[in-house]
Amino acid sequence: MNFKRVLVLSIIILISSNIFALKPDTTSYAYHPDSYGVLYKEYFIQTSDGVNLKSWVCTPKKDVDNKQTLILAYGDAGNMSYFLTQISKLVKSGFSVVAFDYRGFGESESFKINKDYLYYNEFSTDLVSVIRWTKNNLENNKTGIWALSMGTIMTTLALQEENVDFLIAEGFVVSPLKITQKIKELKNRDLLLPKGYDKYKNILMHLSVKTLLFAGNKDIVTTVDDSKFVKKLNVKNKLIEFEGNHLQGFKVLDSGARYISEIRQFID
Repeated sequence: MNFKRVLVLSIIILISSNIFALKPDTTSYAYHPDSYGVLYKEYFIQTSDGVNLKSWVCTPKKDVDNKQTLILAYGDAGNMSYFLTQISKLVKSGFSVVAFDYRGFGESESFKINKDYLYYNEFSTDLVSVIRWTKNNLENNKTGIWALSMGTIMTTLALQEENVDFLIAEGFVVSPLKITQKIKELKNRDLLLPKGYDKYKNILMHLSVKTLLFAGNKDIVTTVDDSKFVKKLNVKNKLIEFEGNHLQGFKVLDSGARYISEIRQFID
C-alpha cells in the first residue's frame, strides 16, 4: 500500500472518529491539488470582517466545456487538503471546485478556537465571503455548495445572505442542540453552542435552494430521518440513501463514481 493511500485512509479514520468535535489541522499541507494532477490557483479571500482565508480554485482542463462550480464547505476537522481525493475526481469529471479553509483551519488566518464548541458563527461569515468571491471572480453558469456535516450548518446560515443555484449536502444537521445531546449520550462529552443556535431550526425551515441529500443508513448522529425532513422543504429536493456511516457516501457509492453521477443528473 503506497503512502498516499495510507494517508487517505488515515484521514477517513480521523474524520469518522472526530464526528462533531472541532479539530482544525494547521500544519503545512502534505499535498496540494497538483499532487493529484489537478490544475489550480491559490488565493487569499478576505472576509467581510477582514480575515484572510486560504483557497484553492481547482479547474478542469481547458478543453472541458463546463462552467459548473462547487464550493466545498467541509466539516469540523482537518483542512481542505483532506478532501483532495474527492476534489480531484470532481474536477476530472468537469466541475470547478473552490476549496477553502475556515479561519483557524489550514493556512487561513488564525482564530482562537475552543474545541468544546460545536461550531462558530464566524465560519458562516467565511462561507458567505467565499460565495461572493466565487460569483464575482469565476465565470459560472451554475454555482453550488457541497456541504458536509458541520458545513451544512454553515451553509444554512450563509444562505440567508447569499444565494446559490443548488446545494449538495451529506450528513445534514437539522438541530445543533440535538447534536450536542447525542454527543453527550454517545461520548459523554459536553459541547457548547454559539449565540443564536436556537434560531437555527427556523432558519432551516426557510431554506429554499434545491438540495441533493446523501445520508448513510448507519449514521446515528445525522440520520436518514434528518435528511428526509430537509427533503420535504422543497419539492425539487432529492435524497440518496446509502449503506454506510457518517460521511461515507463518496467512498461507498462506487468510489465517487455514482456520487458524482447523481450530482450531475441533479443539476443538469
